[in-house]
Amino acid sequence: MKRRTSILDRLVALTAGLVLIGAAGLTLTWFVGVESVRAFVRRLDRGTLSEFPDQSWWPTALGVTAVVAFVAGLALLLVNVRRGRPETMPVLPSGPHWADEGSDTSLSVDLGPLAAGLAGELSSLDGVRTVRQSAIDDRGLATLRVTVVADPSIDVASFTRSAESFARAMAAALPGAPVATQVLLHLAPAD
Repeated sequence: MKRRTSILDRLVALTAGLVLIGAAGLTLTWFVGVESVRAFVRRLDRGTLSEFPDQSWWPTALGVTAVVAFVAGLALLLVNVRRGRPETMPVLPSGPHWADEGSDTSLSVDLGPLAAGLAGELSSLDGVRTVRQSAIDDRGLATLRVTVVADPSIDVASFTRSAESFARAMAAALPGAPVATQVLLHLAPAD
């Protein structure tokens, strides 16, 4: 998930939470009998409020509110469902110090095959049943994510050492590139 998506989700949750807390607080103070809240409610013209559904603008207002809520909800859903995939990762900065004088050279790699290579290495370990890999953008950091499903009897300590060794090898293959490696181990149900 990208950082902007995470911030947007948190802002939406914060706004909804504050509205619900405010409504709950108003309701609670009404039931407790706080006089200032009851005086505020008494000042409302209930006749005017009860006539709102009979006004000519009411169906339009409801329709616009429903469409805006639907579009906002769909947009939020699509932003969260879309997988953030990093583009190619530059591993050598461009500039003459990396190449002959006068040329401008840079090197970048596609992270998908690196994730597939890491998955291949992990799939060769004893007790590993299935492996899934992906290269994602996790809050602005390119990440090689490998999900491993293994036998419940796997030696977790040995697997962890091997996964850390493979992750260090991936980091060495990308000198200076900000790429994280994430290995998720799931144990299959016992037979």
